[in-house]
Amino acid sequence: MSDPIPAHIEPRRLVDREIVLKGTVPTANMPRLSALLDAPAGDVQVELAFVRDEQGINTMHGHYQVEVAQICQRCLDQVVLTLDTDCDVGFVTSDEAAKNLPRHYEPVIVDDEALDLHALIEDELLLALPAVPMHPMQTCQHPPGYQPDTAEPEEEAEKPNPFSVLAKLKRDT
Repeated sequence: MSDPIPAHIEPRRLVDREIVLKGTVPTANMPRLSALLDAPAGDVQVELAFVRDEQGINTMHGHYQVEVAQICQRCLDQVVLTLDTDCDVGFVTSDEAAKNLPRHYEPVIVDDEALDLHALIEDELLLALPAVPMHPMQTCQHPPGYQPDTAEPEEEAEKPNPFSVLAKLKRDT
């Protein structure tokens, strides 16, 4: 299957058929992500592989890629970041089953209802956002009106060592 990625899926059916979905998801369908961006982003390139692993666990391996614009927290200009992330999801039916999943799987509890795939993709992209977006240090510009501290650092006067008395006692004995 290809463009566009469906909004809701039934994971068990896709795993049974070992379906691979490749396509796009518009970031306009992701209000939580869009609220954190400085400008509207393009479509998210998505590749999802639904398989049953060797332990019989229904899983999904996802790869997501999109360019987003945020505000650089160093210079306050717009910075364009490429979010390129992977995730491995294990589909379970209860909290107890989620505790028994291998550590490399993120548990997703599914029931008889369809899974909101766009919300799952949005969650992964939110986790991929940097906590503090910044340009690389060499390309970052200071905001207008910034005056760097030009004062020379004061040389620290040599402080007396509080253990010099002990050293003297050691030499005397």
